[in-house]
Amino acid sequence: MILNRGNIFSLLVTAFVGVIFALMVFETWALFTDNKTISDYVRDAVQAFPGWAFVIAIVVGIVLGHFLWGPASGPLAPSPRRLSELRAPRVSR
Repeated sequence: MILNRGNIFSLLVTAFVGVIFALMVFETWALFTDNKTISDYVRDAVQAFPGWAFVIAIVVGIVLGHFLWGPASGPLAPSPRRLSELRAPRVSR
């Protein structure tokens, strides 16, 4: 197995989707068997550690905003460049 950025990113995304799937399976099992659900665990944690919950909420919001904001546009956005300009090596002076 060759480890490069693409493979590592793919592995991380696969692991993330697997964790989400496992959490959904647990939530379904908890709902059908009248056990404690994930939201009950989260509610208890937020009540026990409100400062940490606030910090985690801010960090999650920043990360989601970073990835979901969209491309830069407007008067302050960088001008678009051609692909050939991006491939050409820069000359340092």
